[in-house]
Amino acid sequence: MAYASASDVSILSPHFMSGSTASSFTTSTSPTLNSVESWLSSGCAIINAKLASKGYDAIGTSSGAYEFARQANALYGAWMAEMSLLSSRVSKAENTRAQIFKDDFNDMVEMLIGLDLSQMGVTRGKAPPGNYSGGISADDKRTTEDDSDRIEPRFGRGMFSNSEAQAPDVERADEQTRSDN
Repeated sequence: MAYASASDVSILSPHFMSGSTASSFTTSTSPTLNSVESWLSSGCAIINAKLASKGYDAIGTSSGAYEFARQANALYGAWMAEMSLLSSRVSKAENTRAQIFKDDFNDMVEMLIGLDLSQMGVTRGKAPPGNYSGGISADDKRTTEDDSDRIEPRFGRGMFSNSEAQAPDVERADEQTRSDN
């Protein structure tokens, strides 16, 4: 299942249809219809994976974000179709049609996942993991310490500190800070 169709890709890359009587990809065009549909399926999977990383389900056809996802999916298909053209004159640094489609696809997906899609009718399967700012509980710590199979670390905190090195004088630093103010 893809958000876009092969005809959406042919609108972005009409030069693939030149010399053909078809207005969209077929089994006799280059690239073929099967190739384009496979790329669209891959692009849809990428979009859905990005959405899932934000806790969203796939976008339904009734959602306000569907057309946005359809356009992003069509850009992915056009990118892959352009990449299928072989040219010995293309280098990585060149600004090719394929590179433009790739950049547009990435930009649209980043915009899509940056939106609050729940306001557009996309269901949220689960909230994305939040930031964790806690430690382990005392019970977990005791369980870890009581584990007889646990290997003790070879090094401990402060094991290699130089006992003869001068430590910072905190009181003197506080006095200096107060006198500066």
